[in-house]
Amino acid sequence: MWLWLLVGVAVLVGLLVLDRMGEIFCISVRDGRCLVVRGRIGGNLLEGLSDVVARAKIRRATIRAVKGEHHARLVFRGIDDGTAQRLRNVFGHHPVQKLRSAPLAAKRNLGQMLGFAWLAWLLVELGRPSS
Repeated sequence: MWLWLLVGVAVLVGLLVLDRMGEIFCISVRDGRCLVVRGRIGGNLLEGLSDVVARAKIRRATIRAVKGEHHARLVFRGIDDGTAQRLRNVFGHHPVQKLRSAPLAAKRNLGQMLGFAWLAWLLVELGRPSS
């Protein structure tokens, strides 16, 4: 029984790694705010994407940049077509080479280091001062 459990966990981890292999960055959106969960992204691009997301009043979404054969592309979950096009327009002004050379964020929480959005947001919320 333990062997099958270990095999199942190994398969799940393998699928997760394969899914993230071509990823340049992953941004999680909650209530119009962006949080870089995985990868590297330049400050100007993050500001541009955050501006579009805030104006569109997106509640929950995910924005991923993935490597293609000749270029990178954005993959969305939870974003309408009009907002997706505005995000692609912002993304198109930033060369992929600059993304790859962008520094990692100086302050990352455990959720960001592990690449789990739910944990990253939880730790961000726990670290916020009460209003």
